[in-house]
Amino acid sequence: MPNVSRVICDGCGMPASQEHITRRLKRLENASRYRPIHVQALFLGAASPANTGDYLYSARDAFQGEGEILLRALHIESTERSLEATLADFQRRGYLLAHLIECPQEQGTAVGTEVLRRRIPATLTRIRRSFKPKRVVLLGQELAEFIPQFMAANLDAALILRDGRPLEWSEIGGGWLAKELAAPLRAL
Repeated sequence: MPNVSRVICDGCGMPASQEHITRRLKRLENASRYRPIHVQALFLGAASPANTGDYLYSARDAFQGEGEILLRALHIESTERSLEATLADFQRRGYLLAHLIECPQEQGTAVGTEVLRRRIPATLTRIRRSFKPKRVVLLGQELAEFIPQFMAANLDAALILRDGRPLEWSEIGGGWLAKELAAPLRAL
């Protein structure tokens, strides 16, 4: 049996127990089910929410937390239809939500800059090779210092920022994000 300290999770880059890996695989399965073939917009946050119900792809009875905020900002109806139908609509539009740190952090634990810094190379590679989005929307001020790396990464994607900084989860409503994504793609 491998030593727990030698098993590194691909979602957070930290040593992981079997339980941690199992939770990671479940979240990965949930997200993969609704991954679009052609990603029009990748919404990238710093860390996956600690509360499983707040994670868009793991909603149980109703969307809440960041999932609800994102759906509302994109004008995707979620109250009058099933979770599956709502996620299928999100997928059909070519939207995908991901995080630099895919594993949930413990409740009340702030994600450190050094942890995010270590995840940037793997995330940029994943964006280039796997996701291949047309647009990348950075969500959360924690990602602000990494904007130069995203700009220099040759992602072949438009980087969506507001006034030169990542959008805060609290400010993505009001229709701005939906309008920005509906606008024609500018030359890269």
